[in-house]
Amino acid sequence: MAELICSFMLNKRFLYLFIIFLLIFIGLNVNSYAASDGILDLEIWTEVTDTIPALINDENPYLSKNEIYRRTLNDAMWIISGMIYGFNISYTPLDRTREVDEYLEVTPIASIVWGDEKLEVVDTWFRNGKLSMQVRYFLDNSQITRLKLWESNLFPDSEGIGTVSIFSGYQGRIESIKEGIKEALRNYLRLRTTNKPREINCKVLLKAPPYTILDAGGYKSKVGVTIKFSEILPYSFY
Repeated sequence: MAELICSFMLNKRFLYLFIIFLLIFIGLNVNSYAASDGILDLEIWTEVTDTIPALINDENPYLSKNEIYRRTLNDAMWIISGMIYGFNISYTPLDRTREVDEYLEVTPIASIVWGDEKLEVVDTWFRNGKLSMQVRYFLDNSQITRLKLWESNLFPDSEGIGTVSIFSGYQGRIESIKEGIKEALRNYLRLRTTNKPREINCKVLLKAPPYTILDAGGYKSKVGVTIKFSEILPYSFY
């Protein structure tokens, strides 16, 4: 009898350990898709109210559910487009000595559109005044081939953190990503150029979905990019 009880307890313990291992394994593999698998996964959030702009304009801050979903999907499609096709960048650094204002233009090279059958909303949930959405995109062969063209040591990687005031409204989330791209360029060039350039033209590809949070009254985004420089124009000396 004692041997049976001992055997039962050992088997029960083994079962518990197996279940724990299985849960850990599942947890590690959730959302582990990559472009090499032909799948891109993205988790994105949107505030359910327009508090700051509404207070300024004396408007109703509460958004309809359709508007919340529309904003979230619009931003998701912009980010995924940046992960597949990338952006054209034109950047002029601020130079107070020369009285040159900063200029930044971030333009999608191509964009996925509403109704794209390869775009799938996997899950949505409301928490802490935000709608969170898990979005999945299934790459076709031409998109996978396009991404492989970026896999070269000739194209450097860099990271940057962009911050935009919350008073810019919900558009501040995308604007903070653009600022993060700019900072990634600055971080890369700062260690490799002795003189401030007059203008930088390049293409960048988002390496992964940017990580965006609300922090200290602003949207803060950590952005990783791969860079294809077209030209770095110096100031001319006379």
